[in-house]
Amino acid sequence: MNEKKFLKDLIEIMDTEKEISLNTTLAEIEEWDSLSQISFMSYVARYAKNTKITPMNIKKAITVRNLYDFICRE
Repeated sequence: MNEKKFLKDLIEIMDTEKEISLNTTLAEIEEWDSLSQISFMSYVARYAKNTKITPMNIKKAITVRNLYDFICRE
């Protein structure tokens, strides 16, 4: 998956209009809440079938790039 598609999808998951980049800190994004985190887990399951993600993994993520890395691990 390319970065542009990932960012577009993440913006949709969070239902935000804020511009984000891979270097954006998740704490800066008000919409990055528990519902967005669960939706992201579902997203990873759909696009990175060989990757297992847990809520603890997501809690350790600091930037959007950390989330992108979950998709690109394969």
